[in-house]
Amino acid sequence: MRNILSLMLAFVCSLALLHGNGATAQAQSPQLNPYQAGGGLGSNPEDLFPNLSLGRYGQAADVMSAGEPATWTASYKTADVEAGTLVIEVRAELESPWHIYSLTQPKGGPSPTKIKLVSPASVELLGPWKADREPTKSISEEFGGLTIEEFGDEVVFTAPAWMKKPGATIESIGEMEISIDALACISGGSCMPVEETLTARFGGELSPAEAMAARNSISERVDSAVTGTEPAGTKLDLAIQQASEQQAKVEAWVSAQPAFRDGDYSVQWKAWLSNPTVQPGQQTQLNFMAIPDKTYHVYPAVTDDASKATNFAIANKAGLRVAEPSTDADVIKEEPFPGLVNIYHKGNVTWSLPVEIPANTAPGAKVIRGSIAYQACTDQSCLMPMGLAFEVPVSVTAKGSPIQSQPAAIALTSTKAKAVMELAKNTKWVDPIAPPATTDQYAQAGSQDTPEALGLANVESEDAVSFPMTLGLAFLGGIILNFMPCVLPVVGLKVMSFVQQAGENRGRVLALNVVYALGILAVFALLAGLAVGLSFSWGEQFTYVEFRLGLTVLMFALALSYLGVWEIPAPSFASGKASQELGAKEGYTGAFFKGVFTTLMATPCSGPLLGYILGATINLSAPQTILVMMTVGFGMALPYLIIGFQPGLVSWLPKPGPWMETLKEFLSFLFLGTVAFFFYGFSDESKVAVFVTLIGVWFGCWVIGKVPSWQSIQRRLAAWTVGVGAATAIGLWAFTALVPGEEIIEWQPYSEARLAQLQSEGKTVILDFTADWCVNCKVNEKFALNTEPTADLLDELNAVAMVADWSDRENEEIKTKLKELQSRSIPVLAIYPANQPKKPIILRDLVSQQSVLDALREAGPSESKSARLATALPYR
Repeated sequence: MRNILSLMLAFVCSLALLHGNGATAQAQSPQLNPYQAGGGLGSNPEDLFPNLSLGRYGQAADVMSAGEPATWTASYKTADVEAGTLVIEVRAELESPWHIYSLTQPKGGPSPTKIKLVSPASVELLGPWKADREPTKSISEEFGGLTIEEFGDEVVFTAPAWMKKPGATIESIGEMEISIDALACISGGSCMPVEETLTARFGGELSPAEAMAARNSISERVDSAVTGTEPAGTKLDLAIQQASEQQAKVEAWVSAQPAFRDGDYSVQWKAWLSNPTVQPGQQTQLNFMAIPDKTYHVYPAVTDDASKATNFAIANKAGLRVAEPSTDADVIKEEPFPGLVNIYHKGNVTWSLPVEIPANTAPGAKVIRGSIAYQACTDQSCLMPMGLAFEVPVSVTAKGSPIQSQPAAIALTSTKAKAVMELAKNTKWVDPIAPPATTDQYAQAGSQDTPEALGLANVESEDAVSFPMTLGLAFLGGIILNFMPCVLPVVGLKVMSFVQQAGENRGRVLALNVVYALGILAVFALLAGLAVGLSFSWGEQFTYVEFRLGLTVLMFALALSYLGVWEIPAPSFASGKASQELGAKEGYTGAFFKGVFTTLMATPCSGPLLGYILGATINLSAPQTILVMMTVGFGMALPYLIIGFQPGLVSWLPKPGPWMETLKEFLSFLFLGTVAFFFYGFSDESKVAVFVTLIGVWFGCWVIGKVPSWQSIQRRLAAWTVGVGAATAIGLWAFTALVPGEEIIEWQPYSEARLAQLQSEGKTVILDFTADWCVNCKVNEKFALNTEPTADLLDELNAVAMVADWSDRENEEIKTKLKELQSRSIPVLAIYPANQPKKPIILRDLVSQQSVLDALREAGPSESKSARLATALPYR
């Protein structure tokens, strides 16, 4: 906060009910319904919890009486009589609007459909059950973004099988018993568990075409050489089927893993180890998935410090052997200019690094440490490079020991891209080993994405050849910066300067424009120094809230000055008649700082070409980086130097007059547009505080403007003291009171079903009604709710905190609850005691820390299940 205040002072003086999500847990998940799990709780949850609504996953009485949601039938047919192979078919015909979920429905959501062959024991499945079509997939907000896979209308599940007993006939099989465990639901409505036991009868032989397809998918002949009884190819086919099933499990597992994102950067990552437990002589695999945001892409993998690449570096292999990364993702190759080649991946990319355990490796834990440098770019511009680090524990077991085949997530942390590039440059870590075979579609190793195949093996020589072209493009990009939207308001100031220079001697005009250009180059020199010394990227200063706030305040103050609210006491920024007379001539100091200001305004915009050019500086030497940056600055300054040498180029501008006042007022709206652009970049939590701060600046400028520039110095100093002090005080209050602090209490989103469930479990519940547009709500959160004392007491009472976000005024559930609490406005705080859930303690409007603590103590702690059971039992 001290930094924010100092910047403000320097600039002014110099110038949801959230809709569910997985945590809502309206009834947790469908598989947790008591009537589905069994155990004597009855067929209706209302028998046990009369006030508990299970929402879309509940089961109302009218649904139970509406008939079965699906008709299930089963049969089996012979594929190869000689080989004893069969195909078992289960058909589900669903009534509209019911649907069931797929066999591979990811964990954490609705129950998947499960089919099991129960009898006879003489028949064995050769592979997993499969549907005759792909399920309909959607993203569920209720389950926190989980993919939901469902079937409607009709779906047929089949599985290959064979008769294990030698000489067995179809007649000896008779009927098969098949169990079904599924969940049938209506979208947005109720669900019904399906527990069926089907009888499958012989349905004849498959057609020739069907039989051929079945034989190709299961087996061809009896493998008499192995056991004398198993079908030919059974072992191979079974292995393939098991691998396919494992692939589906890995796919679902990877999909459910949380992704790593460095702040709000435009790339997410997932990483996992295929087999965390391996034996000497075996292989496992490191897998890294880059998930760029829409319109962004990442670059191919390399093992050195090449630019425009994803750089992999392994710092410690722990005695294991690690191969270079590979992928089967498509590679896009473009050449926008002759000699300027751009190679990248479009969409998600998964790189796999085979890891081999040498045969003489002693059992024990091994840790592989490494890092990755990466960069996200669009077709027009690039973000600054980022880095991530990882540590991968690998458990080496003795031969013959059990092996864990379940993948293990790799933890990722942020690190500096420059450190990764240095490690990649100085470390030769790649071992020439063959990648392991895999059926995991997320980790299939290809051979195309290698430095040699992509033409990245000799990057240093290519950079040396293309460096003159890099300078040329940097120069052109600097000229284009003068026409970017970020710069246009400040260029208008320079146009006014050209008008003021009319009639002056050419030496002074040249000097003023040279000084203006020096202001531009001074900022580029500073940025070059930061890029070399601190790996500071173009525009990175805008990632600091203090800088953005200071520049936003400055732009807003300039706009107010141009609208006549106050006058900037500097000749170079004439705004009123008196100061125009004093500042008929532009000063050298004003010209220099206009150049500085112009360049600072340019940095949010990279412009055409600069995305590639500035990205190329990552791998350049320090002198080359400085030269590129200064070339961009020279390109930006060149038009003004040319006008300084040839003032006649702007002779078409009209002479000074009233039109300048109109231009100045017009420029004020461009400044306000820039303020709106900067304002949009602040986080939602900070926007209210920034807005209030701007109002404080407005008030401070108004106070300063009430004392004209012809008044005594004492009165003007007093006005400035009051104005600056008021703006600073308002800004301080705004960022102290209106910006929410770190959330130290785990607030669950409100729903009536969840509240009823918590009350049925004997929980004391505190429910906060709030909204983004409610200032008093934010004050309560800051000083009374989201505080350490409240958090400590909630832990002590084992109470649950819930939040009802009324930012959407159309939320009928929250409106109904407020009406129940006899409230038509917020903030409202309702605390439901565990022993008297029907008698909430209600606090309205602004509350104090002490009143919240007192109300919680009055409500008392949550009750254990045993205590609630004891109070419910009759006296003995």
